[in-house]
Amino acid sequence: MPQMAVGSDHTPFHVESRRVNRLCREMQVSGIDPLLPSTREGELASGVALSVDAAATFASDNAMVQFVQQAYDILATGLPLSVTALRLGTGEQATTRFGVLCDSLRAAMDRAAVGATQIEIVYAAKSLTPQEAWRHRRNRLGDGPLYLLPDDSILQRGCHERFWLQLWHLRNTNTVRLACAPVVLSPCRLLSAEAATGVLPGISLQVPPGSAWLPLRLDISRFADCRGVLREERLELALCRSVELGDELHRLVAWPSAQARYDAWLNRRLAIMVTGLGDLLQQRGLDPRSFATLENLCDVFHGVMSVLHRQSREVALRRECLPALSQTDPSREMPRGVARNSWQKRWSKAVDAAATGHRNLLVLPLWSIFPRDQPADFRYADLLPVLGVANACAFSATPDISHWTVSQFKSFHQRAWAVLHQRDAAHQIAERI
Repeated sequence: MPQMAVGSDHTPFHVESRRVNRLCREMQVSGIDPLLPSTREGELASGVALSVDAAATFASDNAMVQFVQQAYDILATGLPLSVTALRLGTGEQATTRFGVLCDSLRAAMDRAAVGATQIEIVYAAKSLTPQEAWRHRRNRLGDGPLYLLPDDSILQRGCHERFWLQLWHLRNTNTVRLACAPVVLSPCRLLSAEAATGVLPGISLQVPPGSAWLPLRLDISRFADCRGVLREERLELALCRSVELGDELHRLVAWPSAQARYDAWLNRRLAIMVTGLGDLLQQRGLDPRSFATLENLCDVFHGVMSVLHRQSREVALRRECLPALSQTDPSREMPRGVARNSWQKRWSKAVDAAATGHRNLLVLPLWSIFPRDQPADFRYADLLPVLGVANACAFSATPDISHWTVSQFKSFHQRAWAVLHQRDAAHQIAERI
């Protein structure tokens, strides 16, 4: 049976493959790297971020069979999979359920004939200690990414010293990571923040489970001269192209699940991942501890966000309203009458003023504030506030932090969490309609 292109139930994929290849080449010429994997049939697709209710699923044989089948269906295509384990519980109950999760994924993995690194696991950090989860994952499933979702208590100063010590001891495994960006935001002020309890596999982007993202990478240091001076026209063109070409490519991706296809239609999410922050500052010879340096970097990324936002607005003006905005219209549930008509007029006016073509745009990876290919200089941790500009955050492989003390390791993650948590507080200031 021929593979079908996304957005159509009847168009063979090979008809669209030339367009996909053309778009990817145009991106690469502009300094943009598409980060989507391909299926075994050669379709450009996306990894899948699932969630599973451990308490309910592992108590039912039928639910277990369905879960293993769902995991197998994804892995058999050659795509990476991440699973967020919800309601693991605590203590011995959590240990048992986590073990069952690993065994279930192992069954799907063996049947699909893929490696353990294709599977990523996300769980609430309060359920199991880092060492216990890492040991179970390694022994029962195999080595691969393991993401811990911390709650507020873990990130408070002076608490959970045993937790931090264990996590610090595991820092060199490069598989155990703290995912501390609890929400994703939208540059459109009419769209609410969303809880991010999943991780998009392959690029370590913290997202709502089941959401569909088109990830693109742009290394900002490639748009600077040897002294770190940005070639602003080239950078702006690349940012505009990332939105325009990304929007076109978004319609051609083979979203691998019904939930992802619906989310792709509803939200049209772009993940424009800007890297090279630390390299840019190193090129400029700036002191990362200086407040002026931080101000300079924040100005650069506010400018980046402004360009992306403006270009997404232009996309919105050329076509119909983003479906998520129509779904958010407060008048939809109101009875017919004068009040409903009044609200519709207000909402329509607000949409005209604020609509974007995409729910999300800018992603900043946590570790991109450090220069690449060298041990992470802890002084660069003072640049963490720049993450506040981003709509979402990624937690890809860590640089060399083997020389960090446990105190530095803990402080870095607490500071990162504080910045990312404050984004949500700022976003909750409602726009008057």
